[in-house]
Formats: sequence, structure tokens, C-alpha cells
Amino acid sequence: MRFPRSQILSAALSFVLIAPVVVAQSSSEALSLNDAIRQALDKNFTIKAQASGTMASRADLSAEWGDFHPRFSGSYTHGEDGSPQSADPFTGNRPPSSIVETDTYNLGIGGISPWGMSYRLTAYSQNQRGTFNGFADNYFTFSGLEASQPLLRGFGYDANMVGVRIARATHGSSRWQYRQTVMDVVTSVINGFLELDFAHKNLDIARRSRDLAQGLLDENEKRFEAGSLSQADVTSARTRVATREEAILISERAVSIAENFLKGLISDEKTAALLSQNLVIAKAPALPDHHPDPAVEFMAALERRPDYQQAKLNVARTDANRRYRRNQLLPQVDLVGSVGYNGLDNHVSKSQLQVIDRDSRSYSVGVVFSTPLTFAAERGRYRSAKFSQEQAEMQLAQTEQNIVVMLGNAAGQIETTRQRVEVSRHSLGLAEQALDAELKKLRAGSGSTFFVLAQQEILAGAEISAYRAEIDHQRALAEYDRQLGITLEKHGIAIEGDTETKY
Repeated sequence: MRFPRSQILSAALSFVLIAPVVVAQSSSEALSLNDAIRQALDKNFTIKAQASGTMASRADLSAEWGDFHPRFSGSYTHGEDGSPQSADPFTGNRPPSSIVETDTYNLGIGGISPWGMSYRLTAYSQNQRGTFNGFADNYFTFSGLEASQPLLRGFGYDANMVGVRIARATHGSSRWQYRQTVMDVVTSVINGFLELDFAHKNLDIARRSRDLAQGLLDENEKRFEAGSLSQADVTSARTRVATREEAILISERAVSIAENFLKGLISDEKTAALLSQNLVIAKAPALPDHHPDPAVEFMAALERRPDYQQAKLNVARTDANRRYRRNQLLPQVDLVGSVGYNGLDNHVSKSQLQVIDRDSRSYSVGVVFSTPLTFAAERGRYRSAKFSQEQAEMQLAQTEQNIVVMLGNAAGQIETTRQRVEVSRHSLGLAEQALDAELKKLRAGSGSTFFVLAQQEILAGAEISAYRAEIDHQRALAEYDRQLGITLEKHGIAIEGDTETKY
């Protein structure tokens, strides 16, 4: 997936849930997985925090472009300069000091271009008067263009656009990080929803197991009263009922923990009221099964994986800095010049009119040169920038290798959990048959309470293993989607811009 190129003034990160979902429910309705994802997109603090970071990086990019926008400036200064006169050598008298008063007005618009030229369109007026002219107004006016163009150091886009290029890469990385954050949160919501569903199933199994033990206890008590069963069988059944009551308490606590975890992902409640909110979920939907092929899907994963795209942007960022540092190895040679018109009169309006009429032209041109004697600092910074780029390239290669490994592991996990589902379902069927056989033997007088209770626990364990395998298979599918970078597309979530969230 490629993001559209960021615009300077308007880009927005928004989420659109395309897949059909149930609208906001009343408190009596069960929460579906799609509704849980919706609420997470709207309320999750991690997503909100990353969104603010993305907006901050966009503002930084806008600020870097702003450095090339023209600036208006103006100034006014007043000065008075008194110059003492030498004493008369014959009389020793000192004549009055000469005084020069100066008022200076300056207005201008200037800036710097992306290729390095600094410019300023200025209007300048100075009124200088004093004892030399009886304090009569004397306005000198200049209006024109002043410019300075670097020819070596500071010349070109590499030297002047480095801030924009780094900020653009940083903003792009932040947008990919936003996508990664949303993917991670959505995957966590899926896992949390599945774990809460499993916790409820585990609780149901514990209760059924307790009910089976209680049923056996009731039956054993009747048979004991009839004299066909020993007291030991009754005691054994009663012990197992107590043990399974404890298992119910543990399962209820597991439900509470799983419920709180999911509420923390989909709610923006910050007080203890979060703990008292009742969360009723619908049956977890089965994710579409997938037969992964990492070798085929690897290249497509690179285009969608945020970590890989961030690593590529980091290479671009370090490359921009390296090119800038290479430019700074050059001497400073600037072509400077100005062109404009002068005016001089006792009246400011007439002085300005002379400028407008272009009566007296003024221009200058020259070259300014400077260079360090050793370039030691510049060479050191350039070498550092080169090594930083090499490091970024190695990190990109490492990220690519990690993706291969993680895709392979995620694909292998899907195959393992798929086989676990098949095996656990088969084991569950056998456990049901074994329990039924032990009950028949007990009622026929050839079995024992011990074996029936043991088989009940084996059945409960088989049920839990079967549900656990199904949940783990669903989690493995969700994780493989995350490794491929297609979690958002799978759930109908589209990232469109930078600021607004819509459903």
C-alpha cells in the first residue's frame, strides 16, 4: 500500500470502517467484534497519542517549508552623534561641539530560495541633519533589490532542502507508525475479544464439570442409601464437587481479567468506573481461513509493512543529511550584488519621487570568499553522516530479513494450530465416548466412581483443549494478517488523511 503524497497545508488521517457492522447497541445487546474494533478506533489512547505525534510531524514539515516563505521587516532608529572640537591654540577656548542627528527608516521583504539565494527588496530612507547644515532636513532614499547567491557551499537543493527532506521523511515515518499502531491495536482487540470468549467458554466448561460431579454425587448418595454403593464413593464424589467449585472461582476471575483487558482497549474511561462497566460480547466470528505461502506473499508484505517502509524512510533521511554534509566540505564563495535607485532632497516626498523617477541608479556586484584552514570539523561531520547512512542501510536489510523470519513463523503457527484443532476435536469425541462407557459400567455395577470422576475431568480438559486450539488458530490467522500488513484491509479500515476520523 502506498500513501498519497503529503500536501503542505491539508492532509488528514481518517479511518473508514467499510465492512458492514452493527450500529451502536443498547446496554442489553452483545458487543460484536466489529463494534469492539470501532470503539477502539474512536477511543483507544494509544491510537490518539500516535495521531497527535503524526500531526506534530506534519506541523514540523510545514514549518520547514515556512523557512522559504518571504518575511516582511521594518525598523526605525534615531541617533545623535556629538563631536568635540579642538581648542584654539592661541586663546585656549574650545568651540561648541558639532552635532549630527540621524533618523533611519527601513522597510523590506526578503527570504531565501530552495537553491540558496538570499534576497531582500528594500526601501530605505535616512534624514541626516546637524550643525553642519543648520539642522535642516536632508533625506537620502534608496529602493532596490539586494541578493547573495552561494556558488559552492550552500548552493543547490541538497544544501538548502535538507530540513524539508528530513522532515518529510520523518512525517512519512510517523504516518507509517500510525498505521502500525492501528494494526497493533486492532490485532490486540481481536486477541482480547477471542480471549474473553475463551474465558467464558472455560467458565461454562467448569460449571458443566461441576454439574456432572454434582449429578454423580446425587446418584451416589441415592445408591448409598439403597445399600448398593460404599461411603467412600460418596465422599470421593463430594470432594470432586468442592474441587470443581474452586475451578469455577478461578475461571470467573479469568473472565474478569480478560474483560478488563478488552475494556482498556476499547474505552476512554479513566476512572474506576471502567471496572464496574458490564461487557457482554457476542460469539466471536471465525476469521477467514488462510493457507499461507510466505515465499509468494513476501514481496507484497514489504510494500505494506510499516516497519519496512519506516526503515526505507530512515535511509532517505540519512542520505539527505549525507548530501548536505558533503556540500559543507566546499569553500564559501558567494556572489553578492544589489541594484536600485537613490534620491536626495530636503523633503522626504521629493527624495522618494526621485527614486520613483529613477533619476540616480545605484548598483554593486562582488564576490565574498571564506574557507576553514583544515576542514577538520566538516570532514568529521561528513564521515559521521556516511556511517549513519550505512547503518540505516544495514537496518533496512535486517528488517527485511526479520520479515522473512516472522512471516515463516506466523505461517508455521497457522499450520500447527490447524492440526491442533483437528487433533483436539478427535480427542474430545473420544473423551465423550469414554465417559459414556464409564457411566454405563458404573450403573451396571462393574465400574467405579473414581474412574467416572477421572473421565469427567479428562472430558473437561479435552473441551478446554479443543476451544483453546480454535482460539489459537484464530489468533494465528490474525497475527499472519498483521505480519503481511493487511489487518486494516481485512477489517475494512482505510487510512485516508491526517486529522479526521469517520466511520
